[in-house]
Amino acid sequence: MNNSTAEQVDSGFTYNTSAGNITAAFFVAVLMLLTLVGNVMVCACFYYYHDLRTICNYFIISLSAADILVALLAMPFWLVLQLTDMDEKSKGVFSAELYLFWAIIDILVGSASIMNLVAVSFDRHLAITSPFSYNEVMTSSRATAMIVALWVFSLVLCSLRGLPMASTRSFLLPYQLVVVAVSFVVPLLLMTVMYMKIYFVARNQALRIGRNFAKDMKATKTVAIVIGAFVVCWMPFFVIVTIYAFNPLYYVPIDFYKAIKWMEYLNSFLNPIIYTCLNRTYRRAFKKLLIRSTCCKRLGPGSEPLSCAHSTKMSFHKTKGESLSHSSSSISENGNVCLHRKDSADTGNNTHACRV
Repeated sequence: MNNSTAEQVDSGFTYNTSAGNITAAFFVAVLMLLTLVGNVMVCACFYYYHDLRTICNYFIISLSAADILVALLAMPFWLVLQLTDMDEKSKGVFSAELYLFWAIIDILVGSASIMNLVAVSFDRHLAITSPFSYNEVMTSSRATAMIVALWVFSLVLCSLRGLPMASTRSFLLPYQLVVVAVSFVVPLLLMTVMYMKIYFVARNQALRIGRNFAKDMKATKTVAIVIGAFVVCWMPFFVIVTIYAFNPLYYVPIDFYKAIKWMEYLNSFLNPIIYTCLNRTYRRAFKKLLIRSTCCKRLGPGSEPLSCAHSTKMSFHKTKGESLSHSSSSISENGNVCLHRKDSADTGNNTHACRV
């Protein structure tokens, strides 16, 4: 066992508690905790601050829900497997039913997370390319219908893995290729096209109003981060799935496979950072939420319980109002869609709207 300690259990498999396996399990546990904290904070901000309850943030919350399920339902199984040699004997750590459950859940939450990423890109693409008709096209009911549809699609995709014939070679090959196509190749193409259109529309608008080059570069970096994180985290995993589809006997070193799977789960931790922490409005909401929780903990028994929450909420509204007053046409630095137009030539009143 390479100087490792092993614990024999009744079912015949061994836990390998070597230093390498413990380290791998530790990193999975840390990733699971950070994923939960980050995505729960996104949901908490959405709940406490009504200004964040925009159509786009419906998709962000759905994305956070998928990533929370990744941490709660998929990653714990992978954490336990880090303490085994991941060979034939190690299969005894779970029953066949539990392995199947993990496989189905892994496909469900992974596909739902990716589909929500596509939905976010579609919403932002629509908001930026058709800003004045956005409210009429993307209504609350339509956004909800889109979210329900993508979750139903993910459920159908994962349920196919539970069919009795799913373990046969004739079914598994086309199924794995379909999963790769609909969960990676097509979403990647759609996201790339939509985010590139977003960038070019923003750049053309920036040229009209004379926005400086630094802000254009920031928009380019944002697009690169969104696409790059998705490719880096998911491509290695789907490449291996494709190889296994054509050659089930293909050997991948265990440490390399662990790293690939860890990168897949890493995307669920990065999503709240990319889609909210890079957003100025959400960053401020995070700060207010942390201040709120710290402040309320310091309140004495005789203090009013709502005083801290009320002052924090008022501060958040003021900050958002200040940010809106400085917004202009096109995309703001935090990725929001901001409009600035005159109602009429006579009144000279300006209308501001900002969609996160």
